[in-house]
Parts: sequence; C-alpha cells; structure tokens
Amino acid sequence: MKILLISPERKRKKEEAFLFRLSFLNLPYVAAVTPPGMELKIVDEAFEKIDFEEKADLVGITAQTPVAPRAYRIAEEFKKRGIPVVMGGVHASMLPQEALQHVDAVVVGEAEGVWPDLIEDLRRGQMKRIYVGSELTNPSRFPLPRRDLLSQKFYFPLRLLETTRGCPHRCDFCGVSKFFGYRYRNRPISEIERELDTLFQKGPVMNLGLKKILSLFNRDLPYFLKRRLLYIIDSNVAGDKRFCLDLLSLLKEFDLLWYGHAPVSIAFDQKLLEGFAQSGCIAINIGFESFSTKNLNAMGKGFNQPSRYVEAVEKIHDRGIGIMGTFIVGLDDDDPGVFQRIIDFCVDSRLDWALAFIMAPYPGTDSFLRLEKEGRIICRDWEKYDSLNAVYQPLRMSVEELEKGVRAIWKGVFSTSSIYKRIIKRPWVHPLFYLAMNWQFHQLTKTW
Repeated sequence: MKILLISPERKRKKEEAFLFRLSFLNLPYVAAVTPPGMELKIVDEAFEKIDFEEKADLVGITAQTPVAPRAYRIAEEFKKRGIPVVMGGVHASMLPQEALQHVDAVVVGEAEGVWPDLIEDLRRGQMKRIYVGSELTNPSRFPLPRRDLLSQKFYFPLRLLETTRGCPHRCDFCGVSKFFGYRYRNRPISEIERELDTLFQKGPVMNLGLKKILSLFNRDLPYFLKRRLLYIIDSNVAGDKRFCLDLLSLLKEFDLLWYGHAPVSIAFDQKLLEGFAQSGCIAINIGFESFSTKNLNAMGKGFNQPSRYVEAVEKIHDRGIGIMGTFIVGLDDDDPGVFQRIIDFCVDSRLDWALAFIMAPYPGTDSFLRLEKEGRIICRDWEKYDSLNAVYQPLRMSVEELEKGVRAIWKGVFSTSSIYKRIIKRPWVHPLFYLAMNWQFHQLTKTW
C-alpha cells in the first residue's frame, strides 16, 4: 500500500511570502506510527509540485485554517481519480463536517492513536468517516518522527524538537489547548535524549582551539558551520519548571544553540533564566501580545505585566539571550496609536526580532464564538485568516486602518535604521543569527 502525506501551500501574495522556511513534525509523526510494510511519501507543496497522477492507495492531508481551501482542492483532485483522502489537523478537527464535504474521512485531534486503526479499516474496505483521538497520546510513547521523509535541502538548517504538548492557559484566540489539551504532557527526558542523539553529538561543537579562532569573528559561527541549531516547538518550554530545568541540563550536554517559546515571566525567575543562558539558548520567543491590561485580561493572558516589559527585556538581554517578540493588534482596547507604540517599544528595547499580527479568530476558538455572537465576523474566506487580513470588525478603528497599521509595524521594525539600532549597534546579542533574519524581512517589506 502506498500513502501520500501532503502539506498544502496556499498561493500567497508576494509580500506575504515568508522567506524563512522551517521543516515540520506533524506529518513525520504520522508517518512514524504508520504500520510497517507501507510505502510512504511526504510532499511539501511549498517546494514540490503535487503529481495528481501519482498512484497511491491513500492520501493524507494536514492544514491550518488559511490553507484549508487549498487542501480541499487537492483532496477533490485525488478523489476524482478514485483515491481515498483523509484530512487531519486543527482546522478539520474544529470543523469536521465542513471537511467531510471534500474528503472521505477526518481525524479529529491527535492522529497518533487512531492512524493505525484507520489504515487497518482501509485495508478491510471499512474506513469510517470520522476518527476521534479520544485519548491524548501518552508522551512516553511518542515515536521518533520520520525526518528522513523530508528533503532537508528545502529548509533552513535548523532541527525541530517537540518535548511537551498541551497548555493549561486558555487564551481566547488560541486553538492549541483545544487540540492538545489543557495540561502539559512532558516527554521523558531519556526519550528526548535518545532523539537528540540522532540529531547531534554530545560534547563540544568542535575542537576548542578552532572554536576559539572562529569565535574571534563571531561567537556563533562554529555552531552555524556545524549546523548545531535547534528549535523547540513547544507552546511553552518553561511551563513545568522542574521539567524545564532537567531539559536545560540535557541541552547543555550537546553544546548547541537553540530557541523556543516561553512567557515573559521567566525574566524574573533567576534559576530558570540562568539555566536558559547556560544551555545555549540563543532566543526566547515571547508573546507580549499587548500593552493593554484590559486586552490581556480579556484574552486570558492577564499574567503578562506590561509595566515590567522593559525590565524583563533588560534582564534577558543581560544573560546574552535574544528576544523574538510577538504582538497582536486589533484587540478591543486598541486605538490607531497602538502601531507606533509597538514600533517604539521594539526599537527602544532593542528587541532582536519582532512581528505583529492581526488577531485571527480561528473557527472553534473562544474569540471566534464571541465575535460571531456579537455580529462582528465580516469574512468567512478561510484564506484570509492569516493574521495579515482583518476578518472581523475592530471596535476602535476601521478595517482599513488595522490592515495598514500591521504592515506599518513590519515596515518600521524592519527598516534599515531600526535594524542598525537593534542588531548592529553594540552591545549586540547573536548578530549573525538576527541580522540575516531581520534583513530577509526588510527585503520582504520593501514590496509593500
């Protein structure tokens, strides 16, 4: 039996085409739990054309909301050829009946527990319409993802690792908790170590003498040359402090550079912050989201304290760790002045990289249900749910002001003067990593 697993790519406008391409783990995880004896192929439409004439016994598609329409078109092409199609991921899980108008079966929730059953049902000619991952996957049973099915030539040389799933926070715009559950599920440290052993060698990145010479040019250069770079994709790598400290100790053994997501509050936990610094953390991706406590409370992120943002940035930078900040605009307490306030904060605090997005009320989230009840959803074209288009009516500005404002933030943050002040001007933090990233986004915004 031959199975095609497809990651669709919607056709983007030129100015919306992100240049920093990362690989992914969702389909490699599905491939890893596929029963033996199957012929498997992963197709990433961002880089490869889909061959609709390719012979297959089953097509599996994953898609987030903005890509769902493209996923449906792909499914329909294969169905025309008599090939059964199954769809999974957050969008199909939230709207299974919609997805079933285009595909033969839908996997709701995590696929690892039900995918083998689906394959067996297909073999018997008894595939059901809906498969529900009724129990969250035991993290001790996570397989090693089939990274070998991805062509690494397509992606930035950055390895991805998942150490936890789930999140207890109930941010109204986020579908992560609904999909992965409202508690942290930590993988055993021994299993994470086993996976890291397949990606990197323990010990120094290179001969200490050579490392010292190369570090004269830039301290990060040895790691880039040896491709000792890691991205931990967890929603919050610091959610469980004891587990996080054990993980940081393990990462230190591999002498690599890594980044991940954590709340701004880690700046005020000396033990955690020290562990991050010693483990090779090159960046923390922090969701500042808003300077308005009213907005933060409404979205379920009242634990953020805007009055301490500046202090937090200083503490993290003092440990040699960069900050990748994200902000959400178009919230109910946002006025047209919010765009310049974000630009000023990013430049004055010298955030190493920062993006702002329009709040996207994905189907099934609390924000979508609230805005729909208020009659403020103005668009149900899922392709526009990409965080650069306004799909709801904001309260204190027009749709046009919101869409122009978010692009103004990007242009302001990635202007040449901003890049100089934040990245090039000393004292700097990991300039090799951040200059390349910022310059790519500068080139992107020149088309606006």
